[in-house]
Amino acid sequence: MKLIQIAAAAVMTTALLPAAAVQTHAAEAEMPLLRADVNGDYVINTQDMVLLSRYLLGGGELTAEQAERADCDGDGTIDTFDLILLRKSYVRNAIEDPQGTYICESSEGTRYVWFGERGEGSYADITADDSVPFTHSKWGDEIELHSSAEESISAKISWLDGERFYLKSSGAEPELFTHKSDVPFDKGPYLIGEYVSDKGRSYTLNWLSGSCGSEDIKVLPMKTRAQFIYSDGTYKTGGFSRMDKFHFTLEWEDGTVENFTRREITVKDGITYVNGVLIANKTYALPSTYAPGGLLPEFNTAFAKMQAAAKQDGMSLSICSGYRSYSYQAQLYNNYVARDGKTKADTYSARPGHSEHQSGLAADINYAGDWFNTTPEAKWLAENCYKYGFIIRYPKGKDDITGYKYEGWHIRYLGDELAGLVHDSGLTLEEYFSIDSKYSY
Repeated sequence: MKLIQIAAAAVMTTALLPAAAVQTHAAEAEMPLLRADVNGDYVINTQDMVLLSRYLLGGGELTAEQAERADCDGDGTIDTFDLILLRKSYVRNAIEDPQGTYICESSEGTRYVWFGERGEGSYADITADDSVPFTHSKWGDEIELHSSAEESISAKISWLDGERFYLKSSGAEPELFTHKSDVPFDKGPYLIGEYVSDKGRSYTLNWLSGSCGSEDIKVLPMKTRAQFIYSDGTYKTGGFSRMDKFHFTLEWEDGTVENFTRREITVKDGITYVNGVLIANKTYALPSTYAPGGLLPEFNTAFAKMQAAAKQDGMSLSICSGYRSYSYQAQLYNNYVARDGKTKADTYSARPGHSEHQSGLAADINYAGDWFNTTPEAKWLAENCYKYGFIIRYPKGKDDITGYKYEGWHIRYLGDELAGLVHDSGLTLEEYFSIDSKYSY
């Protein structure tokens, strides 16, 4: 019967923690040695005292394995000091309660268990997206765990040290608990997904598990903090704060700050999406076959609303250049290169496949030239377009990031929510999603 695998209350079996073998005997050899457990059953009790006492009195022999466990102080000699320490371990198991969040490793995966001070507790599998509550009580070295279905199971506790202990129920393999936090784990709403940080690291996070580069990590969310536990057992705890649904920050205990940006890049039919948003810039190109044939309906609907609002404010907005096909963009770009040279043309015109106009989600307003940037309409557009789902795609002073000079007339449709988030951040779309806009050829 397995101790820490609490299923949802609706599917609880004959105990709070359903039956299964947590550790195989092959894996047992890798588990930390529990000194004072002379007979090797992962429970420290009078049977161990009897075995050690008889040996010290010359009334019995110990196997090599028993002798190693009976050497409680680890000095290589079995004597009365070991018997004293065994008795202390027995007393400690009777009076010391587990409190806080522990990680339980087993052959079936990693689990988190929280033991509260007042008998409350909760459990989560590392692959789950929620926790299951339980209550616990303790008499001597025996802990009883109760599920919401009013089912229970009893187990013996044996402390390895101040951080770790074993739980062992009758007929089951022992489970090892490692203490990691004094507070309950709590599902962090933004600790799920693929992220990059401003420290140059890539993360994949899934609430309680994840990876940092090629290294698997465990994640312990704690409401206003989060802890990353690495494969070598080291861990870092940081204060957790968020800017919005795509960004959060961890201020580590050493005072350093790491900023995280959600960046999930997928390619479908040759089209690149970042966090589900179609991207066309100098890094990411649209295939020549992508041809919606015009501005998309969502763009047109939003633009009509914005156009009407601008008119009420005495502004006149119209589209001077909307959808462009791959072939038409190639013609425009080649003409600009012939006139101004490739280097200069790349500052204001996209190479074929790299133009947002091909997406059907971008357009130039009124007049596609520097003169427009000085008009009242340009000012109104910059201050209000996000309210209707648009952003100024190539803002002033961001040439090195977007790859293009300031174009107050070029708007990109993102939808109301995302446009508002990008506008409020003060970032370009590249900065907001932590992507580049640079030609590789």
